[in-house]
Amino acid sequence: MSTTEAGGQWSVVSGQGVLVTSQKSEVRGKGFCPYSLFAIRYSLLFAALLAILSAVPCLAMFEDTPPCAVSLGLANSGAALEAPGCAGLNPALSGSARKFVLNTDFLSSFRVGQGPADFKAYSVGAAFPLMSYGRLGTMGIGGSYRDDGGILTEKTMSFAAGTWQFLKTNSGMIDFGVNFKILQAAVVKGGESQAGAAMDLGALLRSGEGRTLGFSILNLNKPSFAVGTLKEKAPLSVRLGAAEKHEDYTIIFEAAQRTASGALPGNFSFASGVEHLWRTYRYGVFASRTGLFLARRASAVSLGLGFKRLASEISYSLSMPLTGEIKTAHALTLTLRFGDRDIEPEYERLMRQEIKYRKDLVMALDESAKRENILKDQLALLKIEIDGLSEELRASEEKKDEVRAAKEKLEAVIGRQRKAEAELKVLAEKRKSDKLNSLRFDFAGDWQSYLKLKSGGAPAEALKGTLQRLVGQYQDTGIDISQATIELRGLLGY
Repeated sequence: MSTTEAGGQWSVVSGQGVLVTSQKSEVRGKGFCPYSLFAIRYSLLFAALLAILSAVPCLAMFEDTPPCAVSLGLANSGAALEAPGCAGLNPALSGSARKFVLNTDFLSSFRVGQGPADFKAYSVGAAFPLMSYGRLGTMGIGGSYRDDGGILTEKTMSFAAGTWQFLKTNSGMIDFGVNFKILQAAVVKGGESQAGAAMDLGALLRSGEGRTLGFSILNLNKPSFAVGTLKEKAPLSVRLGAAEKHEDYTIIFEAAQRTASGALPGNFSFASGVEHLWRTYRYGVFASRTGLFLARRASAVSLGLGFKRLASEISYSLSMPLTGEIKTAHALTLTLRFGDRDIEPEYERLMRQEIKYRKDLVMALDESAKRENILKDQLALLKIEIDGLSEELRASEEKKDEVRAAKEKLEAVIGRQRKAEAELKVLAEKRKSDKLNSLRFDFAGDWQSYLKLKSGGAPAEALKGTLQRLVGQYQDTGIDISQATIELRGLLGY
């Protein structure tokens, strides 16, 4: 909806119709035809209204906008993406939350799924797991505020519930979710508002190897609103998405069908996106996202970045339209998780890396041992050859030419011997270094096991015994165990 004011007139344009009210004015002049004045005046007004209608978006209320920066970075998709902020596109996604989650979102956009728009949206939501009748699930609550250019405001209060591992089938686990929403639309000028209620339904199939299939219906009952001259229904949106998640990347595809909104017909869209994770040992996990959204009047390409460390996560995304005026949309999301830190996935990844390093180290040690045995055999043969040459040299002292040749050959053999001894020394040092690296890896694994015991709340006596075993096992081995020694002194009270 849009409003304009010019020449003493006030006009309101919406997707449902146009209402024009004009102030009475008197034009007096000699020889001026009142019918000409009427024709000129309303011809100009009609031309102005055509220009406004061609430039102002005609959109329905409570569109299915990207609920978070992750969704915007993946081209407004997320019906099958298990991310905390994407539950607004599929309420069944909330069931995967296993600890209290709080997220806040900001979205500034000039496009939605139906076409051009100009709005800013703010939202906050929380999800907390619970158990009811022996089954796990998640409850969620959230609120959002949307400002359409200072003309229309939309407020939403939502109450969601999602199951966790509700139904087991041959294809995987099926979960369901429902979201009840209290909606309010208000015209800024005039203060007229109307409230309504809507319901979202969702289902999610979690199959093996990180594959998920999501289906949702948003605004199932299509509530109607009449504020000012705007009379519209919240559009019904049906979404079907599929995602495949691996250790460091996720691929997602999604299709959506929306009902007619205002003067615009229904709209079908297709979106695809890729998320890649960049893991670091010290600084946390970085994420990059990109996506392509294809729809009539609303095609766009999106990019996004994210950073996650411990229990906090922040994401930013932008979207650029491929049609019409180039105006960039922006989204920012902050997510906080409360409760015990879930270190099992990270610990498993570190263990896989350690196993790989150990395998490579064992292979290197085997190669070094084989090469060392070959060199030892060569040295034994060279020693036998040197002894034989020495005997020949002593036996042929009278023959100077033969002696000279034998000396030259002996010097060559001695040179080969020195080279082999030097190579053997280098290999011995390398083997010693590899053994130290092996000890460091062993200590790192034992230290991670101790940290896991500590984070799991193990008693101090158990921690003390573990540290004493570590210090006794790796002391005087040449590796740095200062962190274990300091920890043990702290437990002993030194």
